[in-house]
Amino acid sequence: MNWSRFFRSVGSVFLAIPDSYATVLFSDSVCLGLMLLTITLLSPVVGLSGLFSLIVAILAVRILGFEHWESKSGITAFNSLLTGMMVGYYYPMQIISSAPINYLCFLLLVSLLTLLLYLFSSYLFHQLFRLPSMSLSFSIVAILLWYYFARKGYLSNYPFDKILLFSPAPKLPEFWRLFFISLGSIFFTPEVTAGILVSLALLIITRIGFGLALLGWTLNFILMRLMGVQPGSGVFYSGFNAILIMYTVAGIYLLPSKSSILIGLLATGIGFLFTALFNVVYYHYNAFTGLYTPLLVPVFAFPFNIAVLLVIFSLRLRLKVSKPIMNDYGVFNPELALQTYQERFKRFSHLGIPQFAIPLNGLWTITQGNNGMYTHKLDWAYAWDFEMLNSEKRSYDKEDNNLNDYFSYGKPVLASAAGYVVKISDGILDNPIGQVNTKDNWGNYVCLSHSYGLYSFYAHLKQGSIRIKVGDYVQKGDCIAQLGNSGRSSVPHLHFQVQLGIEPGSPTRLSHLINYKLVKEDKTYEFIGSGIPKEGDTISALVAEPHLQSILALQQHSEQQLQIKRGKKQSTEFWKVNLDLLGNFTIKSTKHTELGFSVYDGIYNSLSLKGNRKSALAAFALLISRLPYLEQQEIYLTDEPALSVIISPALRHIVLFFSPLFPLFSACVHSKVKTNSEVIEIESDISYRILGIRYRNRTGKVTIEKYKGLTALELKKKNKTLLQAETF
Repeated sequence: MNWSRFFRSVGSVFLAIPDSYATVLFSDSVCLGLMLLTITLLSPVVGLSGLFSLIVAILAVRILGFEHWESKSGITAFNSLLTGMMVGYYYPMQIISSAPINYLCFLLLVSLLTLLLYLFSSYLFHQLFRLPSMSLSFSIVAILLWYYFARKGYLSNYPFDKILLFSPAPKLPEFWRLFFISLGSIFFTPEVTAGILVSLALLIITRIGFGLALLGWTLNFILMRLMGVQPGSGVFYSGFNAILIMYTVAGIYLLPSKSSILIGLLATGIGFLFTALFNVVYYHYNAFTGLYTPLLVPVFAFPFNIAVLLVIFSLRLRLKVSKPIMNDYGVFNPELALQTYQERFKRFSHLGIPQFAIPLNGLWTITQGNNGMYTHKLDWAYAWDFEMLNSEKRSYDKEDNNLNDYFSYGKPVLASAAGYVVKISDGILDNPIGQVNTKDNWGNYVCLSHSYGLYSFYAHLKQGSIRIKVGDYVQKGDCIAQLGNSGRSSVPHLHFQVQLGIEPGSPTRLSHLINYKLVKEDKTYEFIGSGIPKEGDTISALVAEPHLQSILALQQHSEQQLQIKRGKKQSTEFWKVNLDLLGNFTIKSTKHTELGFSVYDGIYNSLSLKGNRKSALAAFALLISRLPYLEQQEIYLTDEPALSVIISPALRHIVLFFSPLFPLFSACVHSKVKTNSEVIEIESDISYRILGIRYRNRTGKVTIEKYKGLTALELKKKNKTLLQAETF
């Protein structure tokens, strides 16, 4: 027997238990899970019933082969946890104490039923709606069990008789008393004490989540007063549904923002409506007394599930991505989701705007841009015309009446993104200079499909130059044709647009070009990560350096040792590059700092920083936020660095808390990158702003020797040197 594997499996099963508790609040925090487990034990019968059902489900999914024994996930079992607590809450204590074995067998069967229903519904929802089934299986099993208990007389003949270990009765205003009762009701402990502990646990893990929960309850309380709902009529069910709806919609499935809060409030109102519609009375007939006992039917989590699934699925049907932003980043903590979006997505793209590469090599001038004065209007406004001009702004060499004299003519046209060839036109003659063909307006063209209803369109191509055929799959950068002068084109140029249909003349779509160099008035280059070139701009695609990671000496297992000077203190610092199972690169420092980074398309990016912020690695991340590489050239760039790189964790929590409402804090890095045959020099100026007002800045310089790594680093505050580092 492999004992090490056995112990790993046992440890993983134990870790899956708190993961299930945390999953109820859409978290994977073990700390939160342990706190919630402890809170459920305030009512020992309820808590232990849930724990027993959970363990049964966790073991079942592993024995039956749905999960590996070394999996630490408890997601598949959290519905069984809720069902177990529901049974513990409603099942009479007198029957439990008289027949405990029967009760455990009943819990086992109910747990397995809930588990199988969850697996079935989860598969169905993923296939049909691309959404999880959440706690729908628990709600279905719970309502069936409730009616079973009602028919058996358990709910009328036996009052609630579960022991509470700790249940003081603090005097609180009605608003707060019902809020805490609603929070406790999520775990079938509708007591003020339990609710206070749940709120503290939630507050520790996510301040935004707690604020959203309170906002959801506030709306529910107002609606409750307007509708005349009394607290004694099962209001805690509507309360916990409102809390979960607001928290889940505005903080989990959507990135927290003003628009997501509005959508969350709408969903909460819908959930309250469902609660009112489902709030019916069941009359139990007592055969001994001959009387009917009215029982209020609980709605469990039906309003929560229906409202959330309805709203989120509807938002996924939007034709155009806009605010509120869907949280598709696999991070289910509101603060961490916002941080991930800022670090890894917002910096490199714009919401709802497709990105395409420049479809040409070399230096090109935009002779007509978006909303141009000639033909880029109405449905065809979002397009670019590219021409190659010389230093005198002429498009031809010696004479302007010969096609071959034009610099643009015959140049390779490249696929701006990977896709399938869906339509081609070839065989149309190139026009003599000054003449146009309005019959075949687009001339020779290629249309590529990129899925999601997006197509890139390349027009006025050279006759007979198209190298591909319909059905071919092309990679980004593949040569598809040569630039010509066919169609409505008086001089050789490329007309490029992103459109919403296959046919020429389909409506265009606002798009960005990515990773290009813009020639400034002083003839220097500015790097643009994603933008819209304007008419008159001269641009060139950034040619990706395939060996940039090696040039920067940041390959896996690369190591560096630095001599650090901070004030009068001197020390050493050791760096090592690591690569994890998911393909994420990090640099780890002996000063307890860890920097996540990426090298993609010839660009280095600092992504996230953890740990000590006074290390040389932290200064490196600050000074080199992004690094586009150009051989033997100089380039300028502007970037908004990751929050984790520029501010401390405590301040970051404050900034993230307010960021859904307004931008409390921002920073901007202006860098100049200069390379020669041996070294890369980066000079950076970092400015910090609070509410848009600049309050401080940092400057510095980094020198990197090619294929050897960092050689020198200096971080300054005005004229004062904060940190210096050199390699041994």
